[in-house]
Amino acid sequence: MRIIIVLVAIISLSHQMTTVHHTIHLTAHHTSHHTNGPYTTHEPSITQQYTFHYTQVTQKMFVRKNMNCYIFLLTVQERINVHTDSGLRALEVQFIQMIITGIKTEIVDTSALDHSIRLGCGSSTQHYYTVS
Repeated sequence: MRIIIVLVAIISLSHQMTTVHHTIHLTAHHTSHHTNGPYTTHEPSITQQYTFHYTQVTQKMFVRKNMNCYIFLLTVQERINVHTDSGLRALEVQFIQMIITGIKTEIVDTSALDHSIRLGCGSSTQHYYTVS
């Protein structure tokens, strides 16, 4: 019986030692400095996210942006470059430029697309494009 009481006391003590909360003491000295919050602009934040994916099965690269998926046919040299860091970065920059300024052709019949591309673009994708 004494062993059980000692074990309960040790467990209780170790639990209390790990759950001690730090108390914060506020004095007038600390609270009087910061009467206003930090200054923020009223401009909305601007973010863009591009997701790049290379499918080895089709040897194509596609880029997801919002609810759009842009599919790129790669040249022989681009298929080699995609396997190096510098080559991949160069392709990413090139593809972003092509998305902005290139000719986009919407793919209406998505059933002809490879399963890996449809899966990689995601179920929320509304438009598929080839870009040239």
